[in-house]
Amino acid sequence: MSTTNKRAQRPEQATAGTSGTVARVARLLAAIADADGPVGVGDLAERLGLAPSTVHRLLQLLRAEGLVSAESGDHRYAAGAEFYRISARVVASADVTSMARPYVEALARRFDETVLFGLYLPTRHAMAFTARADGTQALQYRIQMNTPGSLIWGASGRAILAHLPESRIEEVIGAAEPAPATGALPPGRAELEAELARIRETGFALTEGEKLPEARGIAAPVFGPSGVLGCLLLTSPKNRLPHGDVHVIGSTIADAAAEFSHAVGGPDRKATE
Repeated sequence: MSTTNKRAQRPEQATAGTSGTVARVARLLAAIADADGPVGVGDLAERLGLAPSTVHRLLQLLRAEGLVSAESGDHRYAAGAEFYRISARVVASADVTSMARPYVEALARRFDETVLFGLYLPTRHAMAFTARADGTQALQYRIQMNTPGSLIWGASGRAILAHLPESRIEEVIGAAEPAPATGALPPGRAELEAELARIRETGFALTEGEKLPEARGIAAPVFGPSGVLGCLLLTSPKNRLPHGDVHVIGSTIADAAAEFSHAVGGPDRKATE
């Protein structure tokens, strides 16, 4: 092989090696972030399909930059201070509503119905719809956007309420008003607790005619690093969606909400099941 040909190949080889290292570092940082605590070199190597020596070398490079920290005498590793600093800056600047739109649009296309992202408003004990995508079938009722709504009534509110601390649930109950659609009084504590437990068990909330007389809602919670952020909601007229399909739809929405939660730094749903 001529000298010219060797020189021509070197940039390509360097690029491949560099990109390979970057990919490994990215996967390594993701594995550390997803771990429930400090993790060993052997465990990381097994998860990533890399040689322990390779993982150890990359960890030392990351440790030098403050992205990982060593514990138990260099045998276990966790996220470092610089990793936390960068993550906090990214989360603080993230627009959750913008991040929700691809999930909302994908679900709307799949089911040909209206899908919304409901943002939890902790200081208002409420939620508000901030992103929306419609199917080809028109709704027969109007949904108000960017307007605080109840956490007691409707699937969107209850999907969030089910995952709030007990003290916050008490505050929401204390401020509860009659159902917007029917004027019905809020459910009793035992009835509400049973419903919230069912939502936590199945992964989604299902209600009919509570906020709007002719509407059915199916919603699943979205979580961030500090708890519930909001929900993904599919809404349609009660007479248009066969009742036998709602559990399949609910599971699909819950899966999308879990993917969204992972994207914004929430817990891995599989790890908590």
